[in-house]
Amino acid sequence: MAGECGVPGGVPAGQGRTLQVENGAAMNAILLDWDGVLVDSIELYLDLYRQACRRWGKTLPIATADEFREWYNPQWEQNYYQMGFTPEELREVMAFSQGHLDYSRARFYPGIPKMLRSLGRDFQVAIVSTTPSALIRNRLEAGGLGGILAGITGGDDSKSEKVEKIRRTLAGLGASGGVMVGDTPLDVTSGEANGLLTVGVTYGWCAPQRVQQAAPERLVGSSLDLEAAIRDLMGR
Repeated sequence: MAGECGVPGGVPAGQGRTLQVENGAAMNAILLDWDGVLVDSIELYLDLYRQACRRWGKTLPIATADEFREWYNPQWEQNYYQMGFTPEELREVMAFSQGHLDYSRARFYPGIPKMLRSLGRDFQVAIVSTTPSALIRNRLEAGGLGGILAGITGGDDSKSEKVEKIRRTLAGLGASGGVMVGDTPLDVTSGEANGLLTVGVTYGWCAPQRVQQAAPERLVGSSLDLEAAIRDLMGR
């Protein structure tokens, strides 16, 4: 879905904000969301939601990827509660999902493997996601990208929270600042809460206007433009 968002790549969004740390001194880590930034997995999760609704007798209020992008709440627990799942059922769904999420079906967006190799040569690059880390690691390895990242913080706690995940990732890298790249308003605000500059991509899981409203420093409408936007904020 890259390039279909109607938002030009690399467009400044957060007007009035400082876009670079002087000399790039504190800009020493790049944190990337996984789903909707690196891999195109909307259909994978739409299928999971359909299967879960059938199994537990719930109703999924959407049918298409476009509807998903308007409907999806990055505090993903709320999606299940909206469909009528109880907290106890949600715990069962989490166990169910481990056996039904097949990331071999999720392709990397165009240019992403090349970008990861390029950025990994110059910066500390890590993934911060709510997807279980083993699923991320396995997909990276299957794509020939194992071992090029400085870290993976996944959703092994089964929570949508990201502020603490980002904090822990920065601490583990010994990083004092950097850039957070995400496709949801939650990614943007969680990065900002940790003092990071932000890039919002509009080709992922949220409709462009939803990402734009979060006012990241950069908006990117195509995965092919993502590396340039990141390097711009990193100062090189």
